[in-house]
Amino acid sequence: MWWLLSQLCTCFGRDKQACLLPEEESGGGSDYGYAVAKNERSRMEDAVDIQEDVAGYRLFAAYDGHAGCQAVTVAKEIIPGILGRYLRDAEDVEGAIKAAFRAADEEIMKHLVDKNLTPHMKTSSGTVACLALVKGAEMWIANLGDCRAMLSKDGSALAISRDHAPEKNAAEAERLRQLGVKVEGGYVEEHVAVSRAFGNVCFDTGSKVKGISNEPEVFLVEIDDTVDFVIIGTDGIWDALKEQFALTHARKALRTTAKPEDAAAAILQNAGKVSKSDNAAVIVVVFKFPEPLPKRLGVPRVSLTQLQETPA
Repeated sequence: MWWLLSQLCTCFGRDKQACLLPEEESGGGSDYGYAVAKNERSRMEDAVDIQEDVAGYRLFAAYDGHAGCQAVTVAKEIIPGILGRYLRDAEDVEGAIKAAFRAADEEIMKHLVDKNLTPHMKTSSGTVACLALVKGAEMWIANLGDCRAMLSKDGSALAISRDHAPEKNAAEAERLRQLGVKVEGGYVEEHVAVSRAFGNVCFDTGSKVKGISNEPEVFLVEIDDTVDFVIIGTDGIWDALKEQFALTHARKALRTTAKPEDAAAAILQNAGKVSKSDNAAVIVVVFKFPEPLPKRLGVPRVSLTQLQETPA
């Protein structure tokens, strides 16, 4: 198993790294679409994953790696299976998701230490994640870090998750302060600008960077007649677009073509018009398609000769 995972990403240091994450891609199905772009970054560290059956749930996940691609590649590979084991027959879904994240982080950390391909670095790569688990009329959102999930309800944007970053989240800043964690310029222990993530191992101790938590915030969304769609994106999307703008671009695409892939691509392209300084990845899952744009009534075309003809 670990041999297989080691083949997924061959890393030669932060400045020289071979990653197998798609650098530009879009796709989807009848009710979901996704799009990713490396943009102007030197390497791709964002990824998406869609699984149709994880213990009876559909899984839609966005990952945003930092300090390399190793953590995000391993996370994408192992998290669906671990979630499946913990969710199977679980009565406490929120508790099962949190336990699955802890177990996944343990495996990711073990892999990062055992397969340390950056011996000159003090700490490993890491990744944040935001995922949706959909079954029937319920959608569970689990967020770890600064990816974000946003809901469209009757055409209005509603943020579901909160970014886990000391400069964006006062509660996270206070949690770190109480732990005695050093935060400078938004960076936790001079390492990363998020406070919750997978990975981020100190190689000399085998432990996580102080203050970095692997516990996600979990939210339950009831899918009723007011819910149009959910957008899950990395910070390359949300640093460029406000939630309502992202919703507007997605809604316009859905009204025009009724293709969720086009909705995801529209969000990605419009975020890129504002900034391409970061990788970007986005997923759109549609529960209720908006009404199509009204067709323009055709007007009979008349030639210039006909207009000039004098009635008999």
